[in-house]
Amino acid sequence: MEKQLGQHTIKEIFEQGEAFRGVVETLDTITATIKKAFCEVNPDEVIFTGCGTSLYLAQTSATIFSKYNDITAKAVPCSELYLTPELYVKGKRSLVIPITRRSDTTEVKMAINKVRLLDNVKTLAVTCDENSKEYNDYYILSPKAKEKSIVMTKSFTSMVFMNQILALTVAGKEELVNKLVSMPENCSKVMDNINDICKQIIEENKDINLYITLGQGSLYGIANESMNKIKEMAISNSEAYYSLEYRHGPMALVDDKTLITQYITEECEELEAALMEEMKEYGGRIFIIGDKLTNKTKKCADYYIELDCGYNADLITPLVAISGQLLGYYCAISKGLDLDSPRNLSQAIILK
Repeated sequence: MEKQLGQHTIKEIFEQGEAFRGVVETLDTITATIKKAFCEVNPDEVIFTGCGTSLYLAQTSATIFSKYNDITAKAVPCSELYLTPELYVKGKRSLVIPITRRSDTTEVKMAINKVRLLDNVKTLAVTCDENSKEYNDYYILSPKAKEKSIVMTKSFTSMVFMNQILALTVAGKEELVNKLVSMPENCSKVMDNINDICKQIIEENKDINLYITLGQGSLYGIANESMNKIKEMAISNSEAYYSLEYRHGPMALVDDKTLITQYITEECEELEAALMEEMKEYGGRIFIIGDKLTNKTKKCADYYIELDCGYNADLITPLVAISGQLLGYYCAISKGLDLDSPRNLSQAIILK
């Protein structure tokens, strides 16, 4: 039997519900660790950090944390934290949160080992690898998200999920944490539809040569990650922006070979729909995804997904991210690329 291209990758994309379930099954341990870390450190600021995909995860996580808490939060690349920690940790009680699926990524270890030498800095790892505890003060684990694939899929979304829980636990939003317990079931409910639409988009638009992803707030990090998935999975041109920044120059590239994916935020839907109407006039093909969409929004889309999970934009981020993974997957398959051996990539960057 002929080997399916990217068979490990597509299998792990469809295992995301189980990865969410693993987090739910260990929720008491995760929330207890979060409470312990924040109680003992009592931070003035929280710094989410990562490399590549994990940096985009940090962007989403910092935005969600800031929305629900009064503690300052920001996302910083591990390289910046290692090279110039004084720019980010200035005499404050800081809790640094490294996000990593593996414990041996060199730049993560370098950054964390350096900042832990500073006064008033502690670290809380969000990880899929229990060995991260060896160089962090605290850690929370996604127990069913280890991957054979080089490209991050279920590890990404499960760590987004844990950082949602982290933000809401610190904020004392138990009712929202309890709402997130339905994430595995909601993932199962929407997965086939997301898969079918993404597969259809690629099959019907074989001439696309530019992929754009747009999102505001916590969805901006997801837009960046979806952009990254098109690059690393499909070796195709892709860009990501805050939705309403797209008019300010980048839209000059839009033509009939451009696919624009718009992640909808409730607060910004009217403005984002108007933006998509304009991009459609320039020839762009429009894919819109959100939890609930107005009829006006649906009308300006060539393709849309309404997830209908009862989540706001902050809570829906792990599910929305799956669309970027599946677009990348089907685009890669259409080009005959094997995602289990992507070009120039490895699971972790180990520097000699």
